[in-house]
Amino acid sequence: MSNEVWRRYLSEWGCGAVLTHEDPTLAAVRALRDSMSRVCHMNFEVLGDLDIEKDVLVKAIVGVPNPEEVDAEVLKNEIPLNCIKEVKVIKGGLTAEGAYSRVLKRNVKVVIAVAYVTIYIRIYS
Repeated sequence: MSNEVWRRYLSEWGCGAVLTHEDPTLAAVRALRDSMSRVCHMNFEVLGDLDIEKDVLVKAIVGVPNPEEVDAEVLKNEIPLNCIKEVKVIKGGLTAEGAYSRVLKRNVKVVIAVAYVTIYIRIYS
């Protein structure tokens, strides 16, 4: 009987911002894209006979000022691997005063999100 264990393989962080229309989902998407764009995950073959759909897990934690407004399924679709995906959206990031909007007649809040992505590989022994 073989045992299986998930091992951390790669991790990266990223940040993203929306300057004009206070959209926490878009800020979270940009943060996740930023982190995934710096992870070089093309060489799974050296780890042995992996089935990426079953043996690779990507976990993402994304911090935004209004996590209840973020659709985690949208974020899962930003992970460019056909693997197991887990996304957790938490309170974090920040807002700051941005440029004045003539349409809204007020300064727009800049929404900044941060993301931390970890890729796990299932190891059988």
